[in-house]
Amino acid sequence: MSALDSSSRRDFLKTLAFLFATGLAGSSIVDCQAAQPNNYKIAPWLGDDFANGHKLRNGDLPTLAKTPEKTVDFVIVGGGMAGLSAAYFLKDHNVLLLEQYGELGGQSRGRSYRGIDFSLGAAYMGSKEGVAGSLFSELGLNPVEIPPTKNSWYWEKKWFPGISGDSQAKLYQQFDRLFSEAKPIWNILPPWQDPVPLESSDLKKLDSTNFASYLQGFDPQFISLMDKFCLSAYCGSVSSVSALAGFYLAHDLVSPSYVFKGGNPAVTKALALALESSGKGRRLTNTFVWNLTAGDKYVDVDYGTSDGTMHRVRCRQAIVTAPPMVAGRIVPDLDDQLKAALLWPKYGSYLVSNFCLRKKTFDGSYDNWAGSPLTFADFTIAETPYQALGQYKPEMGSVLTVYQPYPPSSSGRATLMAGNREELASQLVNQLVCLVPQFQDNLEEVVFSRWGHAIAVPVPTFFAKLSKLKALNNGPIVFAHNSTQGLPSAESAMMAARRAASLVLGINPKQR
Repeated sequence: MSALDSSSRRDFLKTLAFLFATGLAGSSIVDCQAAQPNNYKIAPWLGDDFANGHKLRNGDLPTLAKTPEKTVDFVIVGGGMAGLSAAYFLKDHNVLLLEQYGELGGQSRGRSYRGIDFSLGAAYMGSKEGVAGSLFSELGLNPVEIPPTKNSWYWEKKWFPGISGDSQAKLYQQFDRLFSEAKPIWNILPPWQDPVPLESSDLKKLDSTNFASYLQGFDPQFISLMDKFCLSAYCGSVSSVSALAGFYLAHDLVSPSYVFKGGNPAVTKALALALESSGKGRRLTNTFVWNLTAGDKYVDVDYGTSDGTMHRVRCRQAIVTAPPMVAGRIVPDLDDQLKAALLWPKYGSYLVSNFCLRKKTFDGSYDNWAGSPLTFADFTIAETPYQALGQYKPEMGSVLTVYQPYPPSSSGRATLMAGNREELASQLVNQLVCLVPQFQDNLEEVVFSRWGHAIAVPVPTFFAKLSKLKALNNGPIVFAHNSTQGLPSAESAMMAARRAASLVLGINPKQR
């Protein structure tokens, strides 16, 4: 790679000035040194390809096939966590799963570096109970439990592990206050994987106000950390997400998390393998679904393949696991109420950057947070489950997965579409050298993945509107994205898939 150009150097100096102004630069733990000329590789983009999606948005559809080529029981649109889970729940039926990309897994895809599998998207789970736990058991998966000490926080020039410690430390005092005020609210929260309908006026009030209104009087630096916490999970700040969503997320701070080697892709790989070995149904990759039309007793699904040809398949019912805003365009003849319920959510976009290091240089917690002015929210350490299982070796190096969310209507989606990997890499490296010792000396490769419509932001009234969507979502075409179920998560995707499978089989989901 060539040396940093003048604009990149200006970006670095600007970032460095911010860091010194806020006390982030320099500490007894990390030394902030100027980034050196690029001596690392940058892999090609992974993640979303926007081309066909934008044609669909603009109404630029190809000529559709006129007659069905075949008939199956069910068609599933999308091969991510929800689509693969739905196919697994329907594996005893004649199912056709259609996936846009050449690889199954959706946002739960991954890669490997020196024997360390890492995620291109979400990396851990918040639960191993319920539907998720049953799936893990059936698939023979056993995640590593990461206790509440999983987080560390950059505060007053050093890292603070966990959520409790020295009673004189202001950070821990802030956490103590937050948890004290949150406990009465946690006691009335329904299960976060299945939160609606909201039964009480207290819950409806929490849904109708923003989280920031419950953080008045907290230290501004602490609120900055909570902003990053909410942004990473929801693509929304404390002022833009509902208090109900905020208190659900705050409970994650005191709860264990569960991580597989390689993160959530371990689950989608196991699902795909189980479907392959079942011998029933088919999975087609490199397809793009353009249109679904429901008749009296059937649904026709129109899709194209990578060679440019169009196909039509007929089924009894279809399950669409694309984000609702995309699903509302794929199904043009929806009832007005259902279309409105699908199209109202706003989606944030996401840059996930995996930094592959020849040597392990950071011994912090699993998930590590630093507030403003840093542009990213947090970074996780991909080798953590290998260490917990006694399977890590020094020659494996390290992978830091850095999460940079962008709220809706920000410049994020345009930034990702522009796709300037060199500029994005240099901006992140300029910040990480201030937090991770010997970071750039050991950096070998950067692997970027971009997600254009990654997360539905749970703004105020999110849960009330979700209740309406779930009440309407029971026709011949069922929508099963994670944001049709509850808070954005892999577990919500599995729950949405279980509900959709039950509906197309004529089973009351509440009986499952």
